[in-house]
Amino acid sequence: MSKNNSTPHKFLFLDIDGVITPTNEFIPDVPPRISEESIKILKEFTQKGFKLVFITARSSVEIRTKNGVEEKLKKHNLLKDSLIYASSGLEHVTYSHEFKMNNNKLVFKNGDAVITLKPVIKRETFAHLDQLMLYKMFLGNDIRNALKYEGFKLRSAREKRLLTDSRFFFELKENNDKERKRMVKEAEKIVRFLHEAFKKTHKYGSPVELEVIDIGAGIAIEPKEMGKHLGVLRALKHEKIKPKDKIIAYAFGDSESDRLMKIRKDITFFKVKNNKEFLKIANKILEK
Repeated sequence: MSKNNSTPHKFLFLDIDGVITPTNEFIPDVPPRISEESIKILKEFTQKGFKLVFITARSSVEIRTKNGVEEKLKKHNLLKDSLIYASSGLEHVTYSHEFKMNNNKLVFKNGDAVITLKPVIKRETFAHLDQLMLYKMFLGNDIRNALKYEGFKLRSAREKRLLTDSRFFFELKENNDKERKRMVKEAEKIVRFLHEAFKKTHKYGSPVELEVIDIGAGIAIEPKEMGKHLGVLRALKHEKIKPKDKIIAYAFGDSESDRLMKIRKDITFFKVKNNKEFLKIANKILEK
């Protein structure tokens, strides 16, 4: 049941890497570590009635890795009243409180298990993503081969890796800002060309319009339909919030694309440079 207008729901929507972690550096396969200062702030928000909603482009596997986000939240009694959305909202990470991880694998305890609920991708919700499997398998190869043709030397250990259900990640053998930015520009040309070609041929089904993102460790390429706003929408639906219901909500991200979390007028978005800036702004909000 949604609350009445006099007692609005409160939400804190949070990107993870670069916001509540002590470093902005993104390392694939290494779980993000929430800073102790962030834990303290998050506890204060829950004490004031805020629902914590974590939304990340990382996969649920990386969230659940030993010493990862779930384990940290559980340790500080913040897991029960939190929502976690991985793969930019495609994966809703649900959990029981009787589980443990062993070698990054789930170990059953008292019959309980950690479960990942993955929604069926519906055309009316994720336009043109009905051919997602073909898109992942073949389109990624086309992009990778085109990048190689342009002379980019990609790391073989990473070049085929999918970080999430929708995102491709390409890493240079010798990563540096200048070369990576050049790769972003070339990748943008490649995906535009492929999109126009697929509109004519429907080679892999419905054409998927892509965007290229510089994420420091490399570049990520994902459908424009994707974004952390999906996590926001799913959290509001999970809490039975209707469009006309009043909410008090703040969202934090460290990239321009995270601004999509402001999908409602009553969500205040803050783009922060790092954890230090997040803590500063969050403290000001709590002081109100």
